[in-house]
Amino acid sequence: MNDFELLELAFNSLRYRNLRSWLAILGIVIAVASIISLISISVGMNDQITKSLGGTGANIISISPGGQRAERLGFGGGPPQESGLPTGGISSSKITFVQADALRRVSGVAAVDAQVSSRTAVRYKNKNSSVTVIGVDPSAFPQSVATNISSGRTLGTGDTVSAVLGYSVAAQTFNESMLNKQITIDGVVFHVVGVLNQSGSSFSGPDRNIYIPVDEAKKLFNQTKYVSSVVVVAAEGQNTDAVAGNVTALLRTMHRVTQATQDFTVTTATSLQSTISSVSDTLALFLGGIASISLIVGGIGVANAMFTSVLEQTKYIGLLKSLGARNGAVLKLFLFEAGMVGLVGGVLGVAISFVGSAILGFYGLPSRISPDLALLGLGFSILVGAVSGILPARNAASVAPVEALKYE
Repeated sequence: MNDFELLELAFNSLRYRNLRSWLAILGIVIAVASIISLISISVGMNDQITKSLGGTGANIISISPGGQRAERLGFGGGPPQESGLPTGGISSSKITFVQADALRRVSGVAAVDAQVSSRTAVRYKNKNSSVTVIGVDPSAFPQSVATNISSGRTLGTGDTVSAVLGYSVAAQTFNESMLNKQITIDGVVFHVVGVLNQSGSSFSGPDRNIYIPVDEAKKLFNQTKYVSSVVVVAAEGQNTDAVAGNVTALLRTMHRVTQATQDFTVTTATSLQSTISSVSDTLALFLGGIASISLIVGGIGVANAMFTSVLEQTKYIGLLKSLGARNGAVLKLFLFEAGMVGLVGGVLGVAISFVGSAILGFYGLPSRISPDLALLGLGFSILVGAVSGILPARNAASVAPVEALKYE
């Protein structure tokens, strides 16, 4: 018997056992749909992160005092060649305004924004809210937040009690046109001169912040010596990661620290994307592992159905063997039958997962099924079906013809 004839026999065997076949297939369908749907969430999140971090803001370098060591993000570099630079003396986890100003001398740096920030009470008319207020250098703003002005103007070097609102603050917190309105920040009245474009960032982006001149923020928050963070803007055409490496080296010199004792964190869009992608890959592995349990259960269901099929068809197996069918042909017959269960279950599972992905997207949860993911789910389902049928198929192949024909 050739393989085509065996496939036809396997198909007919499944067709005449509708209920049991579909129950076995159902287990594979649920398993494949679960695996693909859960992993697609991780893929969608990674796509959203890449889109959020790519393009605008690719030339931004963020520096935070303390925190995790920057070498984890891949920055190094030897000591800089400049001399006469301010130092912090004993290593400190704080960065001073003087040290931040020294970063302007690093090759490839277009602007430096030494920022002071605090979450504080903001009031407009009868609306009160707690908002992050950031003092920025007007000469570097809004390049330092990688978002353009939507309406009004940016902060100017002569501004004092002026403010620029993030998109969400204007549209959601106060829910009206805020241009040329007055708001009260920690008891001080500020005039709104501009509103930023929506950045779409999912990570504490500029949408949720209020920006004021750094000199006013120093007085407002009583923070005149140390910065909350530093944003360095790499010049156009410069390699941002290379500039970040030079900035890291200079700060190590000023803080008198080594790579092992580094007391500040330097991040770029590239390093942040790499870190978050690593987390999303781990999440995909975790979710896929959980969903794989259902695939194992589905495989057990296929094996159970195949064992029952072998028992039911013992006499039929004996007849095939008496007509000259070899053990290998009987083995293939039942493997094909199990593989068909996996194939049909996989196809239906992939189809359902596309529907599930569309539903998740409708409710705002990022989800994307790539062709590779769909093919992986389909191939895995066929493999599980075939593997689940190996033992029942071997049992069928080992049945003696004489005993099989006498089986009742």
